[in-house]
Amino acid sequence: MSAEGGRSNTRFAVHELTRQFGRPETTNSPVSGPVPAHQKSLPKILSHIAKTPPAAAAAPENTDNINHSFGSVTGSNGLVKPHPADHADDNKKVTKEEIIDEKSSSSESESDESPAAPNPVTSIAQIRPTLRQPPAAVQPSKIQSSDYVIGLDQLQEQVRRLALRRGFTLNIMVVGRSGLGKSTLINTLFRSSVLPRTCSVSGSEPAKTAEIRTTQTAIHENGIRLDLTVTDTPGYGDRIDNTNCWEPALEYINEQYEKYLIEEQGAERTRWIHDTRVHCCLYFIPPTGHGLRPLDLEVLQRLHNVVNIIPVIAKADTLTLDERQEFKKNIQQDLARHRIGVYPLAKYDHPDDYGVNESYRKMVPFAVVGSEQIHNVSGRMVLGRQNGWGLVQVEDPSHCEFHHLRNLLIRNRMQDLIELTSAIHYEAFRRRRLMETNGMIDMCSLNESHI
Repeated sequence: MSAEGGRSNTRFAVHELTRQFGRPETTNSPVSGPVPAHQKSLPKILSHIAKTPPAAAAAPENTDNINHSFGSVTGSNGLVKPHPADHADDNKKVTKEEIIDEKSSSSESESDESPAAPNPVTSIAQIRPTLRQPPAAVQPSKIQSSDYVIGLDQLQEQVRRLALRRGFTLNIMVVGRSGLGKSTLINTLFRSSVLPRTCSVSGSEPAKTAEIRTTQTAIHENGIRLDLTVTDTPGYGDRIDNTNCWEPALEYINEQYEKYLIEEQGAERTRWIHDTRVHCCLYFIPPTGHGLRPLDLEVLQRLHNVVNIIPVIAKADTLTLDERQEFKKNIQQDLARHRIGVYPLAKYDHPDDYGVNESYRKMVPFAVVGSEQIHNVSGRMVLGRQNGWGLVQVEDPSHCEFHHLRNLLIRNRMQDLIELTSAIHYEAFRRRRLMETNGMIDMCSLNESHI
């Protein structure tokens, strides 16, 4: 390309820029003579073009093609550079002072820009003015059960402290003819001399209980106090005429209900009413091996509506294992035939306790053996009865069912016996007494004319 052709291309590019940005006043130009008067604004315009975001600018390769078509190259600073072929001729006409003047004008034009001009690499989201949002309402965080508890698990501890402070009360009645080992079994159950022995010194003849006898004992174990009351009844069946022999036991039970009802309805009463109601009745069945006697059926029919009854077979070691199972089966049939309910009753079972209570119902009546004698068996001290054929260990489940009776009476169902006495038997007595009292009141005397 000739020098004349290069100058013509440069001149054409300048005219094209002048056409796009307006025609200013003319001054002398080293390239084409008349040059726009505001030549200093041309680098400013070009600098604005160079500072546009890359997304808005055209592709670099397209720009080079356009610039090459005009015979010039765009530099890195955004200025239009002459084509390399024309650079030699331009150096002859462009003086050093003019180049310095052009650079100074470019720097002055850049300094005139606002300092708040956006950065070429700044995104549009950063240039956009930020709106001041109101602070979001503080949402309460969800409380997790593992992080915070309100203390309901301490209710059990509170009940335990109150129960230990008050102590526990258990009232037991033993019913059976003399010589069946009632006192011995009670002493074996609680491992203490709760009831004195009713046998004579020689032991040849058992002493007969002549009247109701009540024994109160406080038993302490591991910081727990149990106020135990054991009531022994007259030995019925020892007389020739046993008519109404159950009345002393039945009257005693009703008297305790009446006493509690009077205390409960009193105008001034203590904070805790002393509970003397009978919670459980251990009915002793003689080991005949046949079934219940008519007297036993009569007494059980009178008592099962007012107290919790647990029947036991006394001195079960006098029966063989086959005789014991047959005897238990006959007694269960007699109880079902005469509709005698014994504890635990299925209709009062909680669903969680039904399985355990069902196993107890299959054992009724419990074949037990009582003994206060301690024997050494292979280095172990056990309670048992020594016979000519061997030793009967009281607490061995394979020898007798004393272990299951103790679990039912003390370890598993003692509190349930107390609650059933209050909620079922005492409430039935209370309802009956209140209905009898209201029936004796003359309703006409409550008329306003007679007041």
